Amino acid sequence: MKLITITGLSGAGKDTVARIMSEMTDWPIICSYTTRPMREGEQEGREHHFVKEFNVDPDEVLAYTQYGGYEYWATVDQVKDIAIYIVDEVGLIDLKDRHPEIQVYSFYIKSSTVTRLARGVKLSRILRDVERLNAVMGIKFDRRIFNNGGMSKEDLRYKVAQYVCTIPFVMEKLSPFGETSSTF
Repeated sequence: MKLITITGLSGAGKDTVARIMSEMTDWPIICSYTTRPMREGEQEGREHHFVKEFNVDPDEVLAYTQYGGYEYWATVDQVKDIAIYIVDEVGLIDLKDRHPEIQVYSFYIKSSTVTRLARGVKLSRILRDVERLNAVMGIKFDRRIFNNGGMSKEDLRYKVAQYVCTIPFVMEKLSPFGETSSTF
């Protein structure tokens, strides 16, 4: 099993990067479960599976985290071969601890506070996210994407495409003769 994880603060563009990557690769995006109530504009099975309580056998849990007083998790059976998983920092640590057998390639998506405010993220959520920054300090991400307000969708797509080509298991398939991603 291989997982491409996408982590970042509220409004950084995690969902956008995941959708772009999925469109390019046909890798499915894992839809996590949460005890959080559905927000306006969300749809069951698109952003999350909205449930009342966490009642999963611990052996079936892919990753688990709590955020904002709610629980979030995914299950092992949601990964067939390769999948994309949007997960917070604590969930990423939990995933790696629970499943060292899974090959994880991690992306961290960053945006400035001004950009995130302009995208509609409430200041209260941004301030709550500041606490999460401490968790990021100890995590080594394989790639970081700075998705600020000035980047066009086409530029973001190109950046994601560049980084997909540098994922080790993708590079193995693309460069059997030792070519580098810059020659593709």
